[in-house]
Amino acid sequence: MTIDQQAAPSWVRRVDHYRMLRECRYEELIRADFRTLFGFTAATTGRLLDAGCGTGNETVELLRQAPGLSIYGIDVSRDALTIAVDRPETVKATFYCSALERLPFPDAAFDYIASHEVVEHVEDPAVVLQELHRVLKPGGVCVIATPNGASLWIEHLRQRLMRLLGRRGAPVGADHTRPPSFWRREFGAAGFAVERQIYDGAALEFQLFVAPARWMPLLSRVFEPLRIVPLVNWLLCDRVKFRLSKRGARHENPAEVDPAGLIDFIAVATETGSTVEDVVEPGSVSLPAAVSAERPPLRRRLRRGALLGLSLLYAGFLVLLAPVGLGVLRFYQPFKR
Repeated sequence: MTIDQQAAPSWVRRVDHYRMLRECRYEELIRADFRTLFGFTAATTGRLLDAGCGTGNETVELLRQAPGLSIYGIDVSRDALTIAVDRPETVKATFYCSALERLPFPDAAFDYIASHEVVEHVEDPAVVLQELHRVLKPGGVCVIATPNGASLWIEHLRQRLMRLLGRRGAPVGADHTRPPSFWRREFGAAGFAVERQIYDGAALEFQLFVAPARWMPLLSRVFEPLRIVPLVNWLLCDRVKFRLSKRGARHENPAEVDPAGLIDFIAVATETGSTVEDVVEPGSVSLPAAVSAERPPLRRRLRRGALLGLSLLYAGFLVLLAPVGLGVLRFYQPFKR
């Protein structure tokens, strides 16, 4: 791999893997698990906040699942919101630009909150969770997805080791060391009650960053059934999802959302050529300039050797679990739901 390739974002370097993630329906399975936790029907109504909506992927699917919802998407990125508002499927949604640490909504404004893999990217999750709790009305439902820091994936192990050595281990936004127990404590401290917790994304990071892309259709079918096996799912699955509720009696009429001071992006002009359907092709992305400062050669070789050794150990762990996954597959097939 060249220096330019190393400097590129992971989604550029692993474009074939991310394309296969979609083509083999693994991405859709993970996202469908997230939406299923709400228990929506076609007759569901009310207000939903898509916290950290990005380009509107979840907004679109939630609208399809429950057309009667009034969905409000919020994100700190104007570029992402520009794409979201340009999608024809989001014409019924309303988008705002704001940080999650200080939501521009009154108390008890929403019946539902969705936040898909967002809380791990903020500086202080406790502040964001308190804000989500504030704007959710009593009896409301909040569904949160986040990485499972307890899994044995190599990067999770590395970050935990760095923490033990007194170092942060990862920049803000890339900290994946937090196990489900951490999140349950944070949810409780914010005032939420945890109603349900599920695991998915079995060996997902291994499939994205180590195994060849063409193996993903097979590996995902072998290992994903293990998501229902206690302890194994805790160690193997790289994603965890929670259904939370706010204590209190449910009100029939949600609070009115005061738009004063909000930045409405419905009328934002789309950036030239930006569409959510764009597929990144190898070589089509302008890569950042190469980093001039490199690790010393010996240190670089030692690091690569350590990562290779850990990868082999993790692969051996998967080999041992493969027969179990094939056994569970006989009576539980998540891809055929």
